[in-house]
Amino acid sequence: MVVLAVLSFPALTTPGQISTTPNLHAEIQRVYNFQPHTLSSAQIAQKSAVLDQFWNKAKVQRDTYVPALRQELADFSNPPFFLYDGASLLSTLSNDPADRKIILAAIAHTDLRDLQMKDYFFLVHKMAALGEDTTAAAFNILATPNFQVFIPQHVLTLGQNYCLVYMLLPTDQQLWQRPAIDRLHTEKDETAQKSLLLLLWYAQTPESDKAIEDFASDASKPQASKTYANEMAHRKDQIGLTARASAHASSEQSLRQARRERMNAISDEALIDLDSETAKIIAKRK
Repeated sequence: MVVLAVLSFPALTTPGQISTTPNLHAEIQRVYNFQPHTLSSAQIAQKSAVLDQFWNKAKVQRDTYVPALRQELADFSNPPFFLYDGASLLSTLSNDPADRKIILAAIAHTDLRDLQMKDYFFLVHKMAALGEDTTAAAFNILATPNFQVFIPQHVLTLGQNYCLVYMLLPTDQQLWQRPAIDRLHTEKDETAQKSLLLLLWYAQTPESDKAIEDFASDASKPQASKTYANEMAHRKDQIGLTARASAHASSEQSLRQARRERMNAISDEALIDLDSETAKIIAKRK
């Protein structure tokens, strides 16, 4: 993984060799004609300076660049690193809900080898906390088994499984449950299978229960993933009287809403609360 913090947070520089014409498409092809993971450190430093200029000019000429970015980010044939970096730029220039949808659609087509995993995670989670449909952007990490984020403030490491959970649980469950079930049917990677199984366990609905049970009994699936699915299917059996008593005074809907809101925070305490609230939902379902 190439470390590119400088690409995500450009320093202020004076625009130089980049054209000031509004033909953004041609400019994108010239500025983003590379993939960071293929470059040396020296080459990255050179490209960073060019990207600084691009960002600075966009900030100065916001009225020109915002509509142009909207159009170009919808063109997924543009360079994959632009689809992330340009989306990050648009997120600094606009908080329009329509632009958030453009940003999410674009970054779902990026090559994660070019990015800092933590930057991608935080951008998607931010959109999830705002209630946007982050399903496609979240599923993008399933092709990267070693996707991992370290949160130093809490000495917390999130693997692909809990990164996926964090990218989706703050949103409306109806947005991601069916796509997750469909993806589980076709997913071949064992790490991604287990991440989807964990996500569906947190869904706690008859549909998600059935998807997990069907997977556990599917002879065509890898044994390790089937074993994990079987563990997920029976985890609810461990819910005790304490959770049932705690759930008594709350409706299932209010428990689910409280859980969604709690997942706006990224911490070990939030994960503990996630399991506590999920136990109450299970108790309520029983």
